[in-house]
Amino acid sequence: MSNKVVPITIIAGFLGTGKTSLLNHLLAHAEGRRLTALVNDFGALNIDSELIAAQNGNQISLANGCVCCSIGDDLTLALAQVMNQTPRPDHILIEASGVADPARIAGFAQVDRELRLDGIITLVDALAHQRHANDPHLADNYQRQIEAGHFLLLSKTDLASAAQTQSVSQQLAAQKPTTPIAIIEHGVFDAKVLLGLNETGLLPAQAEIKHDLRQWSAHMTAPVPRLDLLNSLSTLAPHLLRAKAVLHDAEGAYVLHYAGGQSSVSPFDASPSGHFVLIGKPDMPDDASLAQLLTPQAPLPAHRQTEARQ
Repeated sequence: MSNKVVPITIIAGFLGTGKTSLLNHLLAHAEGRRLTALVNDFGALNIDSELIAAQNGNQISLANGCVCCSIGDDLTLALAQVMNQTPRPDHILIEASGVADPARIAGFAQVDRELRLDGIITLVDALAHQRHANDPHLADNYQRQIEAGHFLLLSKTDLASAAQTQSVSQQLAAQKPTTPIAIIEHGVFDAKVLLGLNETGLLPAQAEIKHDLRQWSAHMTAPVPRLDLLNSLSTLAPHLLRAKAVLHDAEGAYVLHYAGGQSSVSPFDASPSGHFVLIGKPDMPDDASLAQLLTPQAPLPAHRQTEARQ
C-alpha cells in the first residue's frame, strides 16, 4: 500500500459560474499528471468521446490517464475508493455542488493524513454577483464559498459590462485583500497555477479551514483482533465518517477501511505501522471514550483477576 500523500483541489462556486468548464479544461491539460476528478454528474462534463478510453459504472477512464468518478451519495466513500486505487492519483479534483460549503469538504483533507489540501478555487459570476450577494436566501452560503477560496476566478466577464467586472473585482479585493483574483474565460486557465497553489506560495503553508469534523488517532503495537475492532466500529456508526487502520492480530497483518457505513478488511503483506485514524461528526464520543472502546486492554495481573472474580 502506497504512503503517497495526495493533494486535493476543490473547485467551488455558485450554480452556473463555470466550474464544469474549468474542470473539463484541467482534465484535457493534465500534462502527464494522473488526475482523478470527483463529480456529481457525468452528463454535465461533455468530455470529447475521443478522450474516453473506457466507461464502467460510476467511473470514466480517459486516454490521458485521468479518471472521473461519481461522488454519489457519500463523498467520504468516494474518496476512500479513490485512495484505494493502484496506482494512486497524482492529484484529486473535487467539483463541489453549487450550494456546497467548500470548507466542509476541505475538512477531510485536513484531518486525513493521506490527503493534503492544495487549495480551494472559487469561481464568481461577474454578471450575477450582486444579485446573489444581496439575496437574503442565498447570501450566507454564497459568501461562505467566497470566504473559503484561496484563489478567486471571475467568470462570465464576456457577458458583463466592463464597469460590472471592475466593480465586482474591487468588491472582492476589498473583502479578501490577500487573495489572488483573476479573470477566467470559457473555463480556460493555467493548470500549472491552479494545480499547485502550495508550490506557488499562493496558499498559506498552514492555511486552516474551519470545519466541524473530529479526528481521533492512535498508534497500536499490541494485537487488535479484527472482529473485535469491527464490532467496536459498528457501535460508532451514527457518528463515524471514515476510519483506516494498519494493524495485526493472530491471523496476521491487515488493513481496515471504513467509509459510507461499510467496513472492509484485507491482508497486509508488510510490517503493520499500527496507525489508526478515525474521522467523525462533532458528536463522536470524546477521546477517552474512544480510547477505552478501541484500544486493546491489557489483561489484569493474576491477583487482580482473583479480586475481580470475588
